[in-house]
Amino acid sequence: MKRKVTALLLALILLFALAAPAFAADVPAFDKVNAYTPGQFADVPASSRWAANVQAVYEFGLMGGVTDTAFDTEGNLTIAQAAAMACRLHHAYCRLDPDLTEMVYGQPGVSPWYKPYIDYAAAHEFASFDGVDNYNAPITRGDFAGLMWAAAPPEVLPAINSVEEGSIPDVPVSSYYAEPVYALYRAGILTGNDAYGTYTPDSTISRGAVAAIISRIADPALRRTFALEKQPFRPVPMGELANLKSLRKNANDEELARAYAEALKIVTPLADLTREEQLYGIAIALRERFESGMSYSMETPHYNDPYGYLVLGAASCAGCTRATGLCLNILGIPYEHVNENQYSHQWCRVNLGGVYWICDAYGLYCGPEPAPYKHPFV
Repeated sequence: MKRKVTALLLALILLFALAAPAFAADVPAFDKVNAYTPGQFADVPASSRWAANVQAVYEFGLMGGVTDTAFDTEGNLTIAQAAAMACRLHHAYCRLDPDLTEMVYGQPGVSPWYKPYIDYAAAHEFASFDGVDNYNAPITRGDFAGLMWAAAPPEVLPAINSVEEGSIPDVPVSSYYAEPVYALYRAGILTGNDAYGTYTPDSTISRGAVAAIISRIADPALRRTFALEKQPFRPVPMGELANLKSLRKNANDEELARAYAEALKIVTPLADLTREEQLYGIAIALRERFESGMSYSMETPHYNDPYGYLVLGAASCAGCTRATGLCLNILGIPYEHVNENQYSHQWCRVNLGGVYWICDAYGLYCGPEPAPYKHPFV
């Protein structure tokens, strides 16, 4: 599925979820409709990490095997299959229409087979698949979380874990899938791929992981309590800096490495702060360097690169801007070098969630961009 379609799919899911009719106040428990025999799927032995989850989804009639003897825990889930599971969850919980069982569990002879599920989701206004051009494409983990979250009533997803906003390493709060993912982490439905809670929202999702998620939604006894560990600061390596060519300017590898080491000392204490606080911290630290005895120069070697500013003590707005940019890039923050290579005042311009900020230690300003911003002493 194309990335733009993926974003559209979840945007429509979120829109419908906010406007969907209320579920019945009395949320029914899931009925066991199938008998499960341990070992009936050869690829899900009793020792499998997915064994309890596969048993639950099979007994509840939410998932079956790809054959009578294979579940295929490593296989990818498609958009169509995800739609079917979401509808089954929704129907089992809301019970708005007892005559919909046949629709939700499949209608022989209907082509394509998933059409009843797409229609059901639209009719009950918890998801729309408009814009999806390939229902057999794998669904992403971000979209799957959004779909399951929309299909379940909020009262069956109480928070049992404390997961702070922004604490999931690869799920920024500004992302379109953030609300569902954070809600499912807090409810003990999602746990992440490691101790830090990494979710990999843009990757595909395996049938084993799907069984775990759906079974935890259906059976609260399977939900997980946990506390995420704080991810250690991992600075962007020198060779992977986004603005490497500009930052290097006239410095060779050894000189740039020395500037990188100095910048790392500045940004490491700032790693756990908000982006805004990081920009303030960088601007303050670089200004303090200037006021500790640096003097303006356009003749000193490296006056216009971070090696000159951070190591040699040569000050200019160009060198300060590149030193600022080096600090930003080490933290993984992209920026624009304004007026680069011009005989004019220069500074870093940073997009923080759609609001542009100026980080200009040399010009004594750090904050939201005035319109227009220019040299503060002009």
